[in-house]
Amino acid sequence: MLSEELRFQRLNLDSFKTPYIHHCILEMPISDISSDLTIEVGSTSFALHKFPPVLRSERIRKLLLEAKDTKVSRINLTSLPGGFDAFELAAKFYYEVNVEITILKVALLRCAARFMKMIEDISEKNLEIRTEVFLKNAVFQNISNSISVLHRCETLLPISEEVNLISQLIKAIANNACKEQLTSGLSKL
Repeated sequence: MLSEELRFQRLNLDSFKTPYIHHCILEMPISDISSDLTIEVGSTSFALHKFPPVLRSERIRKLLLEAKDTKVSRINLTSLPGGFDAFELAAKFYYEVNVEITILKVALLRCAARFMKMIEDISEKNLEIRTEVFLKNAVFQNISNSISVLHRCETLLPISEEVNLISQLIKAIANNACKEQLTSGLSKL
C-alpha cells in the first residue's frame, strides 16, 4: 500500500529514513500500470499514460473528449511544430521530469507549448508560462541570445509568428541595439 502511494508522488529521498522505503523508491518502477495512450508524432510513437498529458495539455484533453470511441488509445500529432524533439520534451514535462529550458530549446518549447495548449488555465506553472519567464529573463535582455532564438524560429514557422515570438524578438533586438548605441555614445562624451 505504501509503495503504491509513493510511486505516484514526487518524493524527497532525504525525508525517508528506512532502508526499505529508500529501496522501493530507487529500485521499483515508477508505475506498474501499462500505458493506455499512444501518441504518434511523425514516424515515432510515444506510449504514455492518459492522466499526465490530459492534466497538462488542453489539446490532448480535447482530442480524447472529441473521440467517438471512449476507449481511444491513439492520437496523431503530425503537425506539431518541432516534431519528435518537441514532443519528447513535452512528454517529459507531463511526467514532471525536469526539462531544462535553454537558449537552444526555448523557441521549440514555446511553440510546442502553444500547439499543445499547455497553458496556465490548464495547470499551474505550465510549460507556456515557464518559457515566457525564461524569454523575459534570459533572452529579451541580451541581443545575442535574442538573435540566436530568432534564428531557431525559422524552422518553427508559422507558429513562431502566431505566438508573437518573432515580433517580440525583433523588438528586443532593436531595443538592445538602441541601448548599446546610446551607451557607447554617452561613454564617448
